[in-house]
Amino acid sequence: MKSLAVIVSQGSTNNLIQVLTLLMAAVHSEMQVRVLFRDEAVFRLKTEAIDTIDLSHAYSDVAETKQRLKKLDLLELHRLCRDIKASGDVRYYVCSSSLAICGLKREDLIQEIDEVRGLPAFLLEDIASADKVLTF
Repeated sequence: MKSLAVIVSQGSTNNLIQVLTLLMAAVHSEMQVRVLFRDEAVFRLKTEAIDTIDLSHAYSDVAETKQRLKKLDLLELHRLCRDIKASGDVRYYVCSSSLAICGLKREDLIQEIDEVRGLPAFLLEDIASADKVLTF
């Protein structure tokens, strides 16, 4: 089985949609997927923040973009995370140092997070064994 390791640092809605649609494609291609959320992306993993619409400046017309995302069924990021995880061999990690820097605890995050993990462990285990590595 091919494997994909992904590091997600940016937390805008459009960045997370890009990540999640890529993960959907990977899972449907029967790839093993490991994802490490770190830096500002950690804030978006809070239960109350995951489905907020926070688009980058490129999407200045938020209302129109939101309508297009709704039509494409890409507004509910929490549901997408859950569906992707249920569809294949997917593990979501959150970086331990980023969690501490953000002032958050594991309990503050969505249930789909498999574990809090240090960057060295992700580098030595998941990235070292991955066929492809992507960063967002």
